[in-house]
Amino acid sequence: MKLFKKRDLIVLLFLLILAGGIAIFYATRSTGTVATVTVNGGQTREIDLSRDEIYHIEDAALPVTLEVKDGAIRFIDSQCPDHLCEGFGFIRNEGEYAICMPAGVSVNIYG
Repeated sequence: MKLFKKRDLIVLLFLLILAGGIAIFYATRSTGTVATVTVNGGQTREIDLSRDEIYHIEDAALPVTLEVKDGAIRFIDSQCPDHLCEGFGFIRNEGEYAICMPAGVSVNIYG
């Protein structure tokens, strides 16, 4: 009596290859070193993510506060009515972004 059928081995092999691909994807994912903060679709500033600091953005439609900690950035306070931007939490990987639409502030990570 066989322990595995041919179909079982194919499914097992597929799952192992899939798990390996996911592991390689996360292992090679680069973390960003700079965040760009765009205010009202025009004014842009760069924030170095290597220095822990608090940034107050007063020139937006609504004031917001950003926190940089351990190479990541997040919205920690916004005067917007829904506070969805604060729910994004820390972002640190290249290509990630967080937006506060009522304030007109977006934060993008790049290397």
